[in-house]
Amino acid sequence: MNSRAERIRADRRKADRRSAVRILSVIIIGIFVLVGMRSYAAIIQHENNTLIEQNEYLQAEIDSLSSQITAETRVTRIEKVATEQYGMVYPSTENCVTLSAETPDAQNLASVIRSEAYN
Repeated sequence: MNSRAERIRADRRKADRRSAVRILSVIIIGIFVLVGMRSYAAIIQHENNTLIEQNEYLQAEIDSLSSQITAETRVTRIEKVATEQYGMVYPSTENCVTLSAETPDAQNLASVIRSEAYN
């Protein structure tokens, strides 16, 4: 009977060792998973920070362009470019063509404009 009790004790020790190895394996795997998740979270946070910086840069660029658009579309700026660069002038009686419904020559609008432009 002594050998049977020893065998039972030996089997229990083997079972206890197996359980300890399984528990240790689960703990080690859990640690690796935890470390992997932490490193993945750090990578995601770094990418987030990079995107936030890029977004701030783009927003500053948008604000700058918006102010430039506002400055360039002011009436005074448009008048200055039109008169200085393109030679445009405000209409006066000398450069206006008056059309009436009763034209003695029975000319149409296109011929009146053409004759005024080339004369």
